[in-house]
Amino acid sequence: MEIKKSTLATLSAFLANLIFGFSFIFSKMALNVTDVFVLLTWRFLIAFILMLVVVALKIQKVNYKGKKISQVVLLAILQPFLYFIFEQYGILMTTTAFSGVLLATVPVVVMAISGVLLKEKTTFMQIVFGIISLVGVSLISVISNREGNTTTLGVIMLILAVISAALFNVISRKISKDFTPFERTFAMFFVALLGFCAIGLFRFKTSFFTMMADAIKMSDFRISLIYLSVFSSVIAFLIYNFATTYISVVRASAFSNIITVVSVLAGIFILGEDLTMVELSLCALIVIGVIGVNFFGIKKNDKKFEKNS
Repeated sequence: MEIKKSTLATLSAFLANLIFGFSFIFSKMALNVTDVFVLLTWRFLIAFILMLVVVALKIQKVNYKGKKISQVVLLAILQPFLYFIFEQYGILMTTTAFSGVLLATVPVVVMAISGVLLKEKTTFMQIVFGIISLVGVSLISVISNREGNTTTLGVIMLILAVISAALFNVISRKISKDFTPFERTFAMFFVALLGFCAIGLFRFKTSFFTMMADAIKMSDFRISLIYLSVFSSVIAFLIYNFATTYISVVRASAFSNIITVVSVLAGIFILGEDLTMVELSLCALIVIGVIGVNFFGIKKNDKKFEKNS
């Protein structure tokens, strides 16, 4: 049974990151017509309502009694609350290709943080491939700035998003024995909804609700919202939290390089963004680095996971 769960969890991690990869396109579409906090409030309002429907129909249940609520609240603050603030502004200030590539360094940061919180050791080859990946990110950042497509603030925002995502990966794995995937996801959406709505009201006062009403009238926004709330929130986060329950955090985060491939290709073929051969080569370098970091850590982390499960 555990082998079957591990296989299903692996497929879940793959599918979740595939879905996340296309989210950059839909986020950019929505942000062309409205404010970032209008989008985020709508996104997690719809997502949380769907979760409530699941609970009401008794398909899943939530039970936080006797559990350390602070742990799941911390998880929810990191992802989606902080992560999406950094990610959305980062997307606005960078190209789709660059944002996807930089976020591909999450597994590298996961390696470092998991060594402290989960006591996982980093091998020499992991460090080598980590440096390769980070060099690629640095070079493509310089090229993008030269072309005027990427701002320094945008890069900083994406780096903070990477740190938030890495901490989320590690903490989700760490608390997986106390909270089910559904309980973690339920708390994440609730905190996100409250947080983003509060910021929106603080910035725009009562006109925030008018902005939300205006946004939902636009067909492009509604299309983006369906994908972002149903697929990239409810489905993707549920199956990803499931993945971190049954496979190591290193294995789960290893699949995030799929986001890079999907976002880069989508940026080129759907949004019509330009990508030179040099940038394409650097994208490949980053992906190779990320894959290498995860490949040389998979066996060790799997063994440790099996012993602790």
